[in-house]
Amino acid sequence: LLNEAITKGSITDNPNPDEDELLAHYIAIILASHLDKNLWRRFADVESKRFSSKLLLEDPECIIYMAREFEINAARLRELDIYNEKLALAFDVGIKVWDYLKYMPRNDPYWKLVNRYLLKGWVLITYKDLTRFIEEVVEAKVLELISKAYENADETKQLVDALGGMAELKEYRSKMVSRAGLKVQITGLTPPCIEAIMNETKTGGNPSHQARFAIAAYMLRRCHDIEGKPIEDCVEEVVNTFSTAADFNEKITRYQVEHIAGLRGGRKFYMPPSCQEMNSLGLCPTNLGCGVKNPLQYTIKALKKYEATQSIESNKAS
Repeated sequence: LLNEAITKGSITDNPNPDEDELLAHYIAIILASHLDKNLWRRFADVESKRFSSKLLLEDPECIIYMAREFEINAARLRELDIYNEKLALAFDVGIKVWDYLKYMPRNDPYWKLVNRYLLKGWVLITYKDLTRFIEEVVEAKVLELISKAYENADETKQLVDALGGMAELKEYRSKMVSRAGLKVQITGLTPPCIEAIMNETKTGGNPSHQARFAIAAYMLRRCHDIEGKPIEDCVEEVVNTFSTAADFNEKITRYQVEHIAGLRGGRKFYMPPSCQEMNSLGLCPTNLGCGVKNPLQYTIKALKKYEATQSIESNKAS
């Protein structure tokens, strides 16, 4: 379970889950506590995404129930005194504003309070958004469990040694560490992290919210700041890029991209996440091997390298 989550970034579903699977998750948490802390978040991220993908298949009653189990103060819109038919066309649920601020996903303008409908202390959202909130809580809970297991690592060392199966994970981590000391050769204008997300999108994949924000912010900044195109044209390019995503909705995508471009909401034009952030989110395929601090910096260095090469070739020709 742990091996699959960390090395493949996913967990194969068991069509007939039983008590053994529950035990396997607890054992995976104990095993994870004996790994490098950089791998904790990767495991927690996979577990939380697996949980939310299953929760989305459940009925609304179950989603509300799980939110309350995780101490998110959520209620169906029809149960609130602010209910009306117009609101019900756009929203399903209300979350108390303090819980919203506590659990909202970071680094994505889509979730910023200024871009949300706030009424009498309730932030109004859809069931899908509530599931995303629960995903954030699950990730935090898994990290908390691993951290507690880490405090008792000495007591569980014998169990880990007896179970075995850690060799491949340690080898995986050692490869990541060894790659961190290497510098990736800059061969194109697009950094490897953005290239990977673009490829996933082009092949009908379903990138995470963080990945979507990263690629949108990068493409908008590159298009506008580096290539000098009007921001409206840049928005069109980004929206078209997302058109092949599995869950593409043009209206929602355009709305979110315009927020990132500073055309809506707080009018802030966002920068893409730093390389450190991308790596912590599991979105850096080179483990900080590009030698830059931000994906845009990679493109700027690549352009300078290209211009220098062109200048040398021009001098040779003359």
